[in-house]
Amino acid sequence: MHRVIKLISITLFCIFFIACGYKEGIVQSSSNSYLKFTGNTHGAVVIIDDNEPFPIQALDENRNLVHYQLSPGKHKIVVMRNNDLVLKREVLIGNGMTKEIDIK
Repeated sequence: MHRVIKLISITLFCIFFIACGYKEGIVQSSSNSYLKFTGNTHGAVVIIDDNEPFPIQALDENRNLVHYQLSPGKHKIVVMRNNDLVLKREVLIGNGMTKEIDIK
């Protein structure tokens, strides 16, 4: 009888100890996508989904590529330089993906 109680106590302790590290649920990453511009970006401005145009900054102060964050899905990208159309494209960007746009 004493052995049975001891065995049950050890079993319950092990179950409790293992269960402490268990997590239930779903972990979802944030739903962001990114655009990066390469090529001849000097003097170019971009218009994303008919919003306000802004100048393209291809590299940051540490010479790393700048990633522009936007929501996943379909986006209309227009690039202008000196009021001339350089690029007009619709892109589909998946969740967590980065799309590179090469400016000629």
